[in-house]
Amino acid sequence: MGAWRIGVAVAIAVLGSVGVAAPLPAPLQPPAGVAPERDPRPIAQRHLRKAKEYLAASCDLLKKGDRHAIDGYYVACEEAWNAVWVCPGDPEILCEAAEFYADGLAGFLESACQHGRIARGGVWVGPPSKPVFIPLCPKALPIGVEQVKSIESQGQRGDKRITQRHVRDGFGLPVVVRTVERSRDEIATDFMPARQSLAATAVLRFKMPGDENFLETFAGPVYRDHAPAMLDLANPIEIAAVHIGPARPHLAADLTAPLLDMLASMPQSGVEGYLQPFGQGATRPRLEFLQPHEPGRIPVVFIHGLASDEGTWFDLVNELRAWPEFHRRFEPWVFHYPTGTAFLRSAARLRAELRRAVHTLDPEGRDPALKNIVLVGHSMGGLHAKLQVVASGNSLWEAIACKPFDQIDLDPSTRQFVRETYFFEPLPFVNRVVCIATPHRGSILASLGVGRLASISVRPPPQLKALHDEVIRRNPGAFRPDFERRVPSTVDILEPSSMTLQALERLRPPCWVTVHSIVGNGHVSLTGGRDDCVVAASSAHTEAAVSEIMVPATHTKVHHHPLTVAELQRILVQHLQETGLGAAAP
Repeated sequence: MGAWRIGVAVAIAVLGSVGVAAPLPAPLQPPAGVAPERDPRPIAQRHLRKAKEYLAASCDLLKKGDRHAIDGYYVACEEAWNAVWVCPGDPEILCEAAEFYADGLAGFLESACQHGRIARGGVWVGPPSKPVFIPLCPKALPIGVEQVKSIESQGQRGDKRITQRHVRDGFGLPVVVRTVERSRDEIATDFMPARQSLAATAVLRFKMPGDENFLETFAGPVYRDHAPAMLDLANPIEIAAVHIGPARPHLAADLTAPLLDMLASMPQSGVEGYLQPFGQGATRPRLEFLQPHEPGRIPVVFIHGLASDEGTWFDLVNELRAWPEFHRRFEPWVFHYPTGTAFLRSAARLRAELRRAVHTLDPEGRDPALKNIVLVGHSMGGLHAKLQVVASGNSLWEAIACKPFDQIDLDPSTRQFVRETYFFEPLPFVNRVVCIATPHRGSILASLGVGRLASISVRPPPQLKALHDEVIRRNPGAFRPDFERRVPSTVDILEPSSMTLQALERLRPPCWVTVHSIVGNGHVSLTGGRDDCVVAASSAHTEAAVSEIMVPATHTKVHHHPLTVAELQRILVQHLQETGLGAAAP
């Protein structure tokens, strides 16, 4: 009988009779004349040989779709685990065992998914007549086992929107834990994205001494509430090592995998959101949490720019997540919105979403973290961020109208809609804003032919256009000519001559709000000035900023640049210190 057949036969024989654990067999003895405490390598190598046999046999079964594959993978994992337990100080044993263990655990999870073995908060192994239940145990993750929708053990494909992958070698299998999965067009009311994924490391943890040959035979029933193993889903940021008897190998990790998993479900909607704003669910304004909210963690809200989407932030978030202090103190939120039209309306929606989120998470106002939210905006997103922290007074209204607001003929519902769109007050729970490559004084490209073409290509939402036409009809001569002609597009707003943009530029945040500026200057304009190919450095400068750095990058790369990552880390450290929410090392 070939080795693989022996492996299959042993695996099925071993686990085919598993029930629940019974008296353990006699300890595995080392070769004659060798003291176990002096030379445990032969014992460990025997465990490794068995792990290799079980692994090869199980892979063959998995290819054939045999339901017994999971049992062989289970045994392979335990043999690799035992090898480390009996020989904790040998790096070669650890390296080989970690490889067999990870491959075995990957096959274990794949087979479990293939045959529906994951259910009721755990994984079932063994035959239907005598199943063994292995509980799932989230460790230091912000979720309970009931929130685990799936465990993805396959390597996530790379994405050009993320420049590098943060991984750590070690023991265990890096996985992605999905907490939610739904259609992208499904409108969510709970701030969850279409797919929310968390980084975890799967560890099939056994509680037996390494010198006991638990795998050769089972005797007697095994009670279901005394499972022979636990399947831990450990947070690799909070947990650094695995305990295998006296051994403490480092825990493996892949911090980038969950972001790649979310991006895979997130088609780039920048152009669609620009040309068809407020269309399907994918282009409607919404605030999304990239991870479950935890009290005490400060939200950092990322707001994308023109013809873009929230995926543009994942590279920066990936770098911040490699910084342990970000994990401990902050959490990323993203605001997705259509960028082609209704600039002020999108800003009003952001305001409403932020208020709703804070009230939902902390209705009694007891969490100081939710009173110190940070907004980070790239390009036009910086203007949206600024609108959350200024008192507009009549400035924005007078940029489009020739009559006072209270003299305009509007029905009550329309009046409330217009009031929310053109009149802003500072949000009391936002006290820091970071503007990245933000055109405070507009962009010359908006005035050129390409900008004009982009402006007329936008199709305003039918409801917004109907409301605009009705307001103009009922109030002849009350509005400025540009506004009377049509609903202004975002490109119209970004023209340096735009009265709305000029009014916004003159507004200043209150004293309790700190503003920072990151300016791209990686290009020399035809006039000899510095810009980022889209926004001039002089336009990205704002007098309201208490700090400003220059980044040698073009417009679409400024927020990916290492200098920007380092500056944002510095700003967040400063935020912790100034708010008293925790000291952090730069």
